[in-house]
Amino acid sequence: MTLYLVTAGETSNNVTLNAYDAMGVEAGGTANDTTVNALAQMYISGNSLDTVVNDDGLEVVYSGGIASNTTVNQGGSGLVESGGSATSGTVVGYALVYSGGLATDLTVAAGGLLQAQGVTLSTLIQSGGEEDAVGGGPGTLSSTVASGGLQVVQADGQTTFTNILSGGFQTVSAGGDAESDLVKSGGVVLVDRYGASYFATVSSGGVLDISGVGSQAQLSGGRENVFSGGVVSYDVVAAGGVLQVSSGGLGLYELLSAQGDMNVLSGAVVSNSYISSGGVEAVSGGLDVQAIVLSGGQQTISSGGVASGAVVWSGGQQTVFAHGHANGDVISSGGEAFVSSGGVASGTAVSSGGEEVVYSGGVASGGAVSSGGKTVVSAGGGAVGLAVSGGGLVYVLAAGTTTGTQVSSGGKEIVSSGGAASATAVLSGGFLDALASGRTAGTQISAGAKEVVYSGGLASGTQVSSGGFEAVSSGGTTSGLALLSGGIVIDDGKVRYAGAGTLAGKLSGSGSIVEAGGGDLLINGNGAAFDGQVAIEGGTVELATSGALGTGFVDFAEPSTGSAVLQIDAADAPSAGGTFANTIYNFSGANEDIDLASIAFVSGASATVVGGVLVLTDGGKTYAFDLAGTVAAAYPVLSDGHGGTLIDPAVTRFTHNLAAFAPSDAAKTALVSSTSPTGQTPFAHAAASAGHG
Repeated sequence: MTLYLVTAGETSNNVTLNAYDAMGVEAGGTANDTTVNALAQMYISGNSLDTVVNDDGLEVVYSGGIASNTTVNQGGSGLVESGGSATSGTVVGYALVYSGGLATDLTVAAGGLLQAQGVTLSTLIQSGGEEDAVGGGPGTLSSTVASGGLQVVQADGQTTFTNILSGGFQTVSAGGDAESDLVKSGGVVLVDRYGASYFATVSSGGVLDISGVGSQAQLSGGRENVFSGGVVSYDVVAAGGVLQVSSGGLGLYELLSAQGDMNVLSGAVVSNSYISSGGVEAVSGGLDVQAIVLSGGQQTISSGGVASGAVVWSGGQQTVFAHGHANGDVISSGGEAFVSSGGVASGTAVSSGGEEVVYSGGVASGGAVSSGGKTVVSAGGGAVGLAVSGGGLVYVLAAGTTTGTQVSSGGKEIVSSGGAASATAVLSGGFLDALASGRTAGTQISAGAKEVVYSGGLASGTQVSSGGFEAVSSGGTTSGLALLSGGIVIDDGKVRYAGAGTLAGKLSGSGSIVEAGGGDLLINGNGAAFDGQVAIEGGTVELATSGALGTGFVDFAEPSTGSAVLQIDAADAPSAGGTFANTIYNFSGANEDIDLASIAFVSGASATVVGGVLVLTDGGKTYAFDLAGTVAAAYPVLSDGHGGTLIDPAVTRFTHNLAAFAPSDAAKTALVSSTSPTGQTPFAHAAASAGHG
C-alpha cells in the first residue's frame, strides 16, 4: 500500500496506483497520466489529466478539483463531488456527478453509466452507454444520445437540450423532467406516467411517446403518441408531423398547421385545438371539444367519434361520416361542413356565409341556419328539426329530405327537383319554395309566412292560417290544401283534393281547383279575385259564400264510381229570376248533379235548356244557369232529400224504371253534402248505373 500526495505547485507523471494504493492531489497540484487499478483510489482537489480508472478503481474529484480526459473503464468508478468538475472524459464503467458537481464533454461508451445529480454538459452517450439524470442539481444539458445509447431521466432529474439521434433512446420516469429535447429521425423518447416533456422538437421519423405530461412540442414531421394517462398541451404539429391521442389520453390547445395531422382514437379526449391551413384532425372514436378550424384546416369525425362545440371559419372544413357525430358546432364566415353516410350533425349553427352539406346517409338534426348561412340536403341526405331564420337558407336537392323544419323571419327553405320537405312550420317572415319536382307535405303556413309552389312542384297537406300566404304557379300543384279564414291562396296552377277539404280564406288566380274524391270540398271564403276552373271529378264541391268562385267556371267530369256534385248553398245561389254567377261546363253525365240546397223542391219543378241556358222552374219561380260544353238531352228535377232541389241529367231512364215501384213524386235519396256523411253513395245513382248497365 502506497500513499501519494501531490501538493500545491507539485506535478506527478505516469503514476500507477495498484491495490490499496492512494493518491491525493491537493489544490494547486497536478497529476498527469495516472492509472488507477483495482482497489486503488485517487482523490483530486487540484488538477488531473489523462487519468485511467480500471476495474474496481476509484477517482473522486472534490470541490475545486478538475479532472480532464479521465477514462473510467469497465468496473471502474469516478465520482465528482460538489464543487468538483470533470471534462472530456470517457465512461466505460460508472461515474457519478453529485449535486453541485460539474461534468463537461464526457463520452459514455458501451457498458458505461453516468449518473448526474449535479450538472453534466455536452455528454455523448454511445451505443450501450447510459446517462441517468437523477436529480439534486440544475440538470443535464446538451447531451447527445447516439444509436443504441440511453438517457434516463429519473425522479427529480432534469435534462435540457438533449439531442437524440437515430436509434437513440430517452426515458423519462415519474418525477423526471425533460426539456427542449431534439428528437431526430429514428430517435425515441418515452415519457412514463407522471414524467414530463416540455418544448421537445421532433423531426421527421422521430417519436415522442407520452404516458405522463407533454407540453409545447414542435412536431416537424415527427410523431407524438399520447397513451392512457398522458396529457399534452400547446403542441405545434406541422410539416408532416402526427399527434395521435389514444384511449385515456388528453390533448389541450393543440395547433395543427401545414401538413400536420392529429388522430383522436376511441376513448381519447382533446379540447380547444386550432387547426390551420394544411392541418388535419381525424376524430375516430374519441371526443374533440371546442376545436377551431381555420382556413385550409380540416376536421374529420368518424367511427363513433364526437366533435362538440367546434367552430369552423372561412376556408375551414369539417366532415362527419361513418357513425361520426358533430354536436353543437358553429359553421360561419365561409366555413364548410359535410355530413355523409352514417354521419350525424346535431345542433349545428350555420351562419355568416357558412355552408353545411348533408350527403346520402348523413343526417343534420336540430341545427340553426341564419345570417347568410346555408344547409344543403342532397341525394339521400336528411335534416330534422332545423331552425332557419334571418337570411338563412335550407336547400333540399334531388332525393334529399327535411322533416320538421321551422322557417321564420328572413329564413327560407327551397325544395328542388326530387327533394322533399315534410312538416315544415313557416312562421312570420319565413319562405318555403317548392321548385320543379320538389315536394312539400304537411306544411303549416302562419301569419306573415309564404309558400310558393312553382311549375312541377307539389305541396300536399298544406295548412294556410290567417295571414299566411300560398302561391301556386302555373304548372304547380297543391294537394289537400286547408285554407283557413284569413289565409290567402293565389292559384295559377292546380289545387287538388281527393276527399274533404276547406277553402275558407281569400282565393285568387286563374288556375284550377279539382275535387276527385268522395268527400265535401267546402269553399266558403272570399273568391272574388278567382277566375279559374273548378273541376268536379268526384265528391262534392260546396259553394257556401256569395261569389265563392269569383268569375271562374265549373267543369264536370263523369266519375267511374260515386257521384260528382256541385252544391250551391243559399249565399251563392241565384235569386229568383236571376242567373248563377259561374258558367257550368259539361253537365251531362249519369253521375253528375247540381244540388240547390237552399231552393225548396216543389212537386212539378222542371228544367229546360234554351240557347245554352239551363232554366229551373220551381214553385212558379225561375233560376238560370249558363251551360257550356256537352249538354244533356234533358234535366229532370228532384228533391235532394233534405228539402232542397236536385238537377240530375241522368235520371230520365231511372225515373222510368222507378215508376213501376214508387210514386211519381218519389224523392231522390240524399247525396253527399255538407250535412251528409263523407263518402255516401247516392242510391239513385247506383240504381241508374244498373239501369244503364
